[in-house]
Amino acid sequence: MQSSIQALHQRVEAMQQQCAERDNEIDRVRMVRGGKIDQLYPEMFADDLPKSVVGNLIDVACRDTAEMIAPLPALACAAGNMTTHSDEVRASKKNKIGSYTWENSKLAVQNIDFADSILSYGFGAYLVEPNYDLQTPMIRYESPFGTYYYRDRWGCIVWYAKIQVTDVGTLAGLYPEKAAQILRAPSGAVRSLQEFVRLVRYMDKDRIVVYLPDSNFTILASAANPISRVPVVIAERPDQETRPRGQYDDVVWPSLARSRMAQYMLKAADLAVNSPLVIPDDVTEINFGPDAVLRSREPQKIGKVRLDIPQDVFALSAELDRSAKEGARYPEARTGGIKGNIITGRGVQELMGTMDTQVRTMQTIIGYALQEVTSIAFEMDAVLWPKTTKKITGILTGKPFELTYTPDKDIGTSFGCKVTYGFAAGLSPSQALVALLQLRGDDLVSRDTVRRQLPFDVDPEMEQRQVDTQQLEDAAKQGLAALLQAVGPMVMQGQDPLPILLGAAKAIQSRQQGMPIADAILEALTPPDKKPEPPGTEQPPVPEADQQQQQPGPPGQSGPPGQPGQPGQPGQQLPPGIRPNGLPQGVAYGQQGMAPGGMPDIQSLMSTLRGTGQARMEASTMVKRPRAG
Repeated sequence: MQSSIQALHQRVEAMQQQCAERDNEIDRVRMVRGGKIDQLYPEMFADDLPKSVVGNLIDVACRDTAEMIAPLPALACAAGNMTTHSDEVRASKKNKIGSYTWENSKLAVQNIDFADSILSYGFGAYLVEPNYDLQTPMIRYESPFGTYYYRDRWGCIVWYAKIQVTDVGTLAGLYPEKAAQILRAPSGAVRSLQEFVRLVRYMDKDRIVVYLPDSNFTILASAANPISRVPVVIAERPDQETRPRGQYDDVVWPSLARSRMAQYMLKAADLAVNSPLVIPDDVTEINFGPDAVLRSREPQKIGKVRLDIPQDVFALSAELDRSAKEGARYPEARTGGIKGNIITGRGVQELMGTMDTQVRTMQTIIGYALQEVTSIAFEMDAVLWPKTTKKITGILTGKPFELTYTPDKDIGTSFGCKVTYGFAAGLSPSQALVALLQLRGDDLVSRDTVRRQLPFDVDPEMEQRQVDTQQLEDAAKQGLAALLQAVGPMVMQGQDPLPILLGAAKAIQSRQQGMPIADAILEALTPPDKKPEPPGTEQPPVPEADQQQQQPGPPGQSGPPGQPGQPGQPGQQLPPGIRPNGLPQGVAYGQQGMAPGGMPDIQSLMSTLRGTGQARMEASTMVKRPRAG
């Protein structure tokens, strides 16, 4: 085992030697970003100005650009051919599982460091590790310092190694079972707890091992790799060389020159302010202060020695500043340093063109890395906890969700996924929305495509469901309003509007109590005889003989069919004021539901009011009789 560790450590050391120049550039940029440029080049700084006196352009530009790139894309997992509703439901569940992994790993925060690492140092690394306490995979960003890896010709990671320097005391506390081997040096002497040693973590598709190369290759931990690939994703900044370079490797020197030129300018200003006083020969005493008086026959000769600063110094300083920003691909518009009275929106957009292109490029690179790392997390979840039923909660597209899933069933062997920044990656949200609306207006794309390309996260399937529900609720409210508007004609036709009015009032009360609009309308307008009986209130069955006796007759009949009490038949029993034809006393044919004598109702009277300030009421009487024969 120890011999195999020595063999793999040889390849790690060989890669470390190949990346020596890369490591030097990474350390240089890291120290400049940390404000330690004076430690790199102490001879460039004076004793009275031991630090740089200009802004840290590299750190400002990298942080600003990384924060623009870092927002996470939208997950777009697929299931089947995505042609049926069941496929959409499965894909939505897979999106929620991936979103939970991202949120549980705090990927939104880690992605800022990931984007920063790619810009500053040429590459960034994501690791996927199992969390056995939560029974879920976790994604972790790892700094590029001391990181070495090897890719095959297809760009896949073959092995990955991380070399760290730590003190013996910390290691003994992390691995107490190996404390005796950690504390003993190869010579046999006991190490001090403050002594630093190298720690190497190595992983490939077969195993993961942690060892100490300075302690006879002592193995601190070793385990088999549970998945079929190295659980590491490396994203590199595009470069034609064999190794990636950071975006700010060449900006260190203009930044150093800017600092040196600023020191010269400060020194020249100091000399100009503290230059000596020139006086003529007849001045024997010099008074100082705001009200001091100097007497001389030649006052024009009194003054300070002029030490002018050459204008070329300011021109050179501006040129260095512009050169540093060009090397960092950081437009002047981001700092508000545009010189001009009026800058149009088009002009600002042209000045920001460099920023848009690098944001689009970097989001493409990070998108592929997030796809790969999410796929590794799916595989680890399905391999380590295949039958475990998990209950997860989270927020997807701004909406909370709660989901129960089993990796073996809901993930299966399909570990692939897609992420999308939308077709308008790198554009401003307003530009993206305008372009999407134009495409949608000409029917070039569907609503589902527009939703998937929006500059903010939405769940297309859930969003369409809510839009349909909203439209149907609006239609139900409009239908109820139209029914209430028909109350007037119903009254004029002699119909009873009371059930409609009571139903509308009931719907209003139910809505005020928090009932959904659909349930409120359904509850209010369902007739009482159609409503389901509450449990325990069912009526006993009625015998068939009794059913015939209880069956009601036609309108106006006061008993069972064929029995006395039917109008127009012998033995009928009419209520007081009702004639044999069923009409009230004094009401002619055609005047049912109207006032006595056919007088118009109060609604007809009110409809004749005029808006001229003079109210006029009209009434008319009509008597209609049926034509004989």
